[in-house]
Amino acid sequence: MLKITQIICQLDETLTEEQIARKLHCRPSDILSFSIERESLDARRDDLHYSYTVLADLKNEEKYLRRKDVTAGQKDVYIPLKPDRPAARPIIAGFGPAGMFAGLILAEAGMKPLIIERGRCVEERSADVQRFFAEGILDPESNVQYGEGGAGTFSDGKLTTRIKNTRIHKVLEEFVEAGADPAIMYQAMPHLGTDQLQVIVRNIRSKIIRLGGEVRFETKLLSLQVRDGRVSGAVTNQGVIPCHEILLCLGHSAADTCAQLLADGLQIVPKDFAAGVRVEHPQALINQNQYGRYAGHPALGAASYRLSYTASTGRGVYSFCMCPGGVVVPAATAEGQLAVNGMSYAARDGKNANSAILVQIPQADFYHGDPLDGFRFQEELERNAYRDGFRAPAQNIRDYLQDTETEQWALDTSFPRGTESADMHELFSAEVNRSLDEGFRAFDRKIPGFIDRGIMVGMESRSSSPVRMPRDEHGQSTACAGVYPCGEGAGYAGGIISSAVDGIRQAEQVITVYRK
Repeated sequence: MLKITQIICQLDETLTEEQIARKLHCRPSDILSFSIERESLDARRDDLHYSYTVLADLKNEEKYLRRKDVTAGQKDVYIPLKPDRPAARPIIAGFGPAGMFAGLILAEAGMKPLIIERGRCVEERSADVQRFFAEGILDPESNVQYGEGGAGTFSDGKLTTRIKNTRIHKVLEEFVEAGADPAIMYQAMPHLGTDQLQVIVRNIRSKIIRLGGEVRFETKLLSLQVRDGRVSGAVTNQGVIPCHEILLCLGHSAADTCAQLLADGLQIVPKDFAAGVRVEHPQALINQNQYGRYAGHPALGAASYRLSYTASTGRGVYSFCMCPGGVVVPAATAEGQLAVNGMSYAARDGKNANSAILVQIPQADFYHGDPLDGFRFQEELERNAYRDGFRAPAQNIRDYLQDTETEQWALDTSFPRGTESADMHELFSAEVNRSLDEGFRAFDRKIPGFIDRGIMVGMESRSSSPVRMPRDEHGQSTACAGVYPCGEGAGYAGGIISSAVDGIRQAEQVITVYRK
């Protein structure tokens, strides 16, 4: 099998044996089979085209290995672990990407995991979320953050990650089996959309149950029972569940659970995070900037961007979770507090693009000796941003830079609860404001119109967890044996894919306990 790179196709072309044969100067009949490993859109010049990497079986493969764009290749294959002896039933607390894939791996290993989730199943959760968007009625246990699928279920469903890991292939395969477009296996920037995710997470839940696992919704972890330095049970609102191993897949917003775990003796330390705003632009502006004369071509979807800048303050300013054709949504978990997030559907056909524009928040900004000070800092940001009925403060970027009020009629955003004209400087420290100011000016040089056409909507404060739960070389908490901190809430991931991969990794650590 050969790995062949940089096979060029125009926007109107479909990759076939003929394109590969042209690349290799061979006959199409010499290509016995091929599969796409990676597809990326090359938009660096005015001639947009797709570039492919493929894995192919050919006749007389040895003669092609002299080419610099051809190497020996093989398909990624995830090799599962199995226990060698009877295993105690593990508990998983949290059913976001980390908990879902930890549960799947343990179920496939025959260990019949018990998954507890404080929120509701995705069918009921979706109704709760839509009621919140439409009426402002917040359910503190079933919302954009809590419930089946985690925070990612009501997001863009972006599957990009900077990590390199064979487990990624396993995650994507399971998504496809659960109903995702098979193209996510090779796209450079795959995404699912919140509508697809709601189907996919339900199907993965069904698979876990078919394999002997169990999922209990509206079952919240309250504390841990610990005996002789080892976990012996999980105390929940539905009673005590004995256990020898528990995977903590809590997500980045479970401040209340973290507080109790700290009281139980679990080691938790503060870590840096980021905060900022959502910025909306007309999607047509982003398409024109990224695609030029090809904007509107039917082969192209809604364009995205990735931006970063280091301000004179020393803080990074960067885009995060960019949602082409998406909407900005309230993502609060408590009354009187407002966090926002970006969300889009599979079609990405909304009129606006949105992205978080974040500034790094180092521990020096918030840490006063308590490991949970970062959560308190986030809460303060969100209280300052709250407006009656979960409306959001908003301001045109140009007005923000000129210290000018934005007229209410000019705040054309997708935010479902409505916006209120505000001076966004009041939400942040002078250093964060200076960083945002410089970042916006830098981004406008890359995307002309970023300032004039951009509207800030706040508060974006939940991009990552402000804590980490230290773990040893076996994946267990450094303070309590049998406890496996996992995913975003434990400070080891940032997004759907990296969280799912960490869930798989921690499940493997549990399986290893029961191997010879």
